[in-house]
Parts: sequence; structure tokens; C-alpha cells
Amino acid sequence: MRLANKQLILFIIGICGGILLANLVKSELLSGTELLGENALLQVRYAVIDSKSLFLRLLGQRLGEAILLMLLSTTFLGLAAVWFYAFRYGLSLGLLLTVLLAEHGIRGLLLLVAGLLPQMLVYVPVWALLLALAERTCRRLYYLNGNEGLAGLKRMGIHLSAQTGLLLFMLAVGCWLEAYVNPYLLRLVVKIF
Repeated sequence: MRLANKQLILFIIGICGGILLANLVKSELLSGTELLGENALLQVRYAVIDSKSLFLRLLGQRLGEAILLMLLSTTFLGLAAVWFYAFRYGLSLGLLLTVLLAEHGIRGLLLLVAGLLPQMLVYVPVWALLLALAERTCRRLYYLNGNEGLAGLKRMGIHLSAQTGLLLFMLAVGCWLEAYVNPYLLRLVVKIF
């Protein structure tokens, strides 16, 4: 089984787990919280977004997660971290999808798409590549029983740094889209509700 297939399977298991979990605790998720309810949508419609602050907060959060993943990939815990991230993203999507469908029905799907675009067009491939890079790095360092030697490790470190740097830059582009473009798209869709 290819490495990416394992990540995809864990992502799908996470989605199913999120749907199951949301259905098991639906009353607790939706009771009295107004989570994604009509009042929350009204607040989104009329909210004034400070895109710069949002961008900086998203940048710190997203880059922090990516850097932590890449650091963990250089340890023997790298594979567990990759699998955890793949499962966690699926779980989050399953929970969000279930809550939106329970609260808004089919309109919730439109709201989900509006909340995820356009940044997910960047985030999905970047995270897929980050997960693959992290898994490959961990396997190469700890599980392939190959002795790279000092020159091989140095070369691998340079390649890993360059690839990670490019992916972190693309992640920053996704954060910019999420902070500066997505709020306007989301506001347009919320006006339909």
C-alpha cells in the first residue's frame, strides 16, 4: 500500500469518525450555543474583519502546525504525527459537515464550501505534500535501515529545508487568501441565507 493511500484512508476514517461523533453528541453541540445558527450568521454578515490581524493569527497557527509536523518528522514519532494529522483533519471535516447539515440542511453545504474557499485550493495540496514529505523523511531516517552517512544526511537536510520552505510559503499564501478573500466570499453567501 502506498504511503499516500494510508493517509487518505486515515482521513476518510476521520471523516466517518467526525460524523459519528457529531451525531452521538449532537444535542450537546447544538444546544444553547447558537453554533453556526441564525444569530451567528447575522454576526458574520455584519462583522467588520480586521484582515491584517486575522492573517497574522492564521499565519502563526498554520505555520506553527506545519513546523511542528516537520520537526516531529525528524524523530521516530514522525509517522505517528503524520497519521494523527491526517485523521484529525478528517475528524474536523466530519464534525463541521454534520453540524452544518443539522443546523442548515442542504444550505449548510453551500455555507461549508463558502467557508473553505479559496484557501482550501492551496491548503489541501500543501498539506498533502507536507504529510508525504514528513512521512518520507521519518521513514528515511528511522525505518529504512539505510546508513546515509554524514554527506547523505547533509544533502537530505538541504532538500528537506528547501521543500519545507517552499511549502511554508504556499501555506502563507493560503493564510492570505483565508484572511483577505474568504471573508468577502463568506459574507456574500451568508446574505443568501
